[in-house]
Amino acid sequence: MTRLEREKLRRDSLFYSANLIGVTVLFYLMLRMLLQAALAALLGANLAGSGTANPAGIPVAAAMALNCAATLVSLGLPLLLLRGGSRPLCLPPLRLAPPTPKAAAYGLPLFLCFTMAASAMTGLLKTALGAAGYTPPPALHLPGGSGAMALAFLAYCVLPAVLEELLFRGGIQRLLAPYGDWFAIFVTSLLFALVHTDLTQLPSVFLLSLLLGYTLAATKNLADAMLLHFANNLSGFVLLWAQQRLDGTNAMALTAVLFALYFGGGILALVLLLRQGGFLRLPRWPARKNQMTRAERVLSAPFFTFALLILVLILILEALR
Repeated sequence: MTRLEREKLRRDSLFYSANLIGVTVLFYLMLRMLLQAALAALLGANLAGSGTANPAGIPVAAAMALNCAATLVSLGLPLLLLRGGSRPLCLPPLRLAPPTPKAAAYGLPLFLCFTMAASAMTGLLKTALGAAGYTPPPALHLPGGSGAMALAFLAYCVLPAVLEELLFRGGIQRLLAPYGDWFAIFVTSLLFALVHTDLTQLPSVFLLSLLLGYTLAATKNLADAMLLHFANNLSGFVLLWAQQRLDGTNAMALTAVLFALYFGGGILALVLLLRQGGFLRLPRWPARKNQMTRAERVLSAPFFTFALLILVLILILEALR
């Protein structure tokens, strides 16, 4: 890279970052669709009507292992692309240390309390949109057997918590953070919600992502966001297990106990946190350095705008399905 190119990149780094993010999101979408199609064809090749949710002719543990591999590829390769493309920007190194005590003691119960509210919001949206004819994507089906269940736990709880945080918070949000923490958190959360392509989960995923982004911006430690993300996934995994393995009464009882624990723990953590000085404050929006706003600069990046339009189109097609 010549001196002139480096100077141009320095002056217009937000435009460059937005294009890099757009290319990364498009690459992720392409990989995810290709891997989902390949996996569905492979697992459904032995019997008509079978697929990723109900594989036939292949051990369930092997199907779960393939799901883990697909997750690693679909998130890992875009992460490598984003990391390589961001090197000219000379970003500060990513901090990945053990979770901070404050995030574990206060952030975890508060986040689980909010997870409870988000689950209720998703349920209400499912009811409302279901009455309008919308059919949400089918729920995951947990396998039987300890080995397959362990792989399902890895595929649905551990890998997304680690790899999605590395890609979205550790990658995309960190690229945008020099232009304002709240700006970076909002744009990252918008993309994070749209890539989940489920109308019923869109508001709750967006709000949960805002909290994850705030956690990273406040503590500067990606492990804190990973811990909260894992707790959310684990909570959903346990509730799904209860729905599929327990009778209706016991499943409702376990759900009620968990929600009571989440609510009580969240209120207690909030009271203790406020008594110790409240939440960490993020820097204010930085002053504008040119005539265009940050949003205008991001939307002027063709790859970012194209990726955003593709995500919206996928969401519309999903709603009309």
